[in-house]
Amino acid sequence: MEFLTENILLILCFVGSGILLAFPSLSKGKNSGLSPAEVVIKVNDKNAQLVDIRTPKEFATGSLAGSVNIPTEDLMAKLGTLDKNRPVILVCQNGRRTAQALKDMKGKGFAEVYTLEGGIVAWQAAKLPLTNLAINRKEKAKRKH
Repeated sequence: MEFLTENILLILCFVGSGILLAFPSLSKGKNSGLSPAEVVIKVNDKNAQLVDIRTPKEFATGSLAGSVNIPTEDLMAKLGTLDKNRPVILVCQNGRRTAQALKDMKGKGFAEVYTLEGGIVAWQAAKLPLTNLAINRKEKAKRKH
């Protein structure tokens, strides 16, 4: 009993962590990360807008079909180019950069904003295709000559 009273905070942290591990959906915010399969469904069913926030150089290495490239540093200035009435899915290389962009967009009135969980890395791991590949452009140029 003495152990319990002296270590109550430790025990509460342990129990709380166990609950979050047992129910991962509790630790996710609403409208946050989508798996690659969920992104495909959202684009097909809800006409979601894909916004790739990587640099133009990163974007040139391959992107999701139909995505627009608005680098992170330009996103707030170019929000007017996006439709607030359609879902927006933010994409980056590994899913880290999109978290802040998601918060910023929600603060500017975008109600339905998501991120591609794991970014382009997860997309490729799911064996889904990329477009705008710089390699493909080089190969096409070689064929023309």
